[in-house]
Amino acid sequence: MAQSLATKYRPKTLDDVTEQDAVKTILRQQLDSGEIQHAYLFCGGAGTGKTTIGRILANEINKGKGNPMELDAASNNSVDDIRSIIQQAKTQSLDSEYRVFLLDEVHALSNNAWQAMLKILEEPPKKAVFILCTTNPEKIPKTILSRVQRFDFKRISQQGVVDRLLYICAEELDGSVLDARLDAVQYLAKLSEGGMRDAITLLEKCLAYSKELTMENVIKALGVVDYDVFFNLTNAVCKKDSEEVLKIIESVHADGKDVKQFVKGYMSFLLDINKYDIMRSFTYLQLPNTYEGALQLGSKEWFDCCRELLPVIVRLNSDIKWETQPKVAVEAKLLGVCYA
Repeated sequence: MAQSLATKYRPKTLDDVTEQDAVKTILRQQLDSGEIQHAYLFCGGAGTGKTTIGRILANEINKGKGNPMELDAASNNSVDDIRSIIQQAKTQSLDSEYRVFLLDEVHALSNNAWQAMLKILEEPPKKAVFILCTTNPEKIPKTILSRVQRFDFKRISQQGVVDRLLYICAEELDGSVLDARLDAVQYLAKLSEGGMRDAITLLEKCLAYSKELTMENVIKALGVVDYDVFFNLTNAVCKKDSEEVLKIIESVHADGKDVKQFVKGYMSFLLDINKYDIMRSFTYLQLPNTYEGALQLGSKEWFDCCRELLPVIVRLNSDIKWETQPKVAVEAKLLGVCYA
């Protein structure tokens, strides 16, 4: 079985980790001074580096010796699972200085499991270290929070994701064509919303479709609607061209696109248009940067139309959630806008 890109390019040292500078600085100081904490809590969104840094920390604590015990708390969340860890924590490791336990998705532990965990954290064994990772710190008991050293991981910046994806492209493909792929890589970074793992997974899917990483191929590989369709639909609605509106919806349906997902994507598109109208910047938009020229040419009337259309599509997105014939509902709503 081929190794995934996310696994292949998982950082092996703190220096390799993208961003999270404050977290890395504190951990380096603790490793250098030998002031290792008995329990860490890494909090943050998916793909921000919690488990990766947890594994690096576990390796550095023991200077590359031994193997930390990893537990997926989402599927091993019973009190018996935690009791097993507690028993192991009380014994001296034979191949390393510390026994290190890495618990992922720790918020999924049962109440009884937390009670057992609290006991070991109150009176931790001298040579045991617990690294807890979670995407939902609000679900962790306060009694636990007061007994761990907490680190909050920020979402990775778009530029940080872009730089890492470009590095992977340079390793996997011919680095000489990177400039031609920049817009596509920037788009993947926007879609990932600060999650490195998601960004690399999207990149891998696109490369499986074609080694030419262009915007056109990215759109085809991911099955997303071409933004030109959203622009054309918006123009038709704003001009109250009901015939063109129906043709566009029919084309989307005939191409096998999920109409509900199309509406959701169109809602995000209109939100981006409104953000741009307010801020005149692509920094917070998912819209590819290649469309900035098109938006700069947008008239006041066009942006006003987009502002009025946004709440209509937001409501439509909610209304069709349980519709068995969403295409009919979408056509009816957009024709209503044209007739208004």
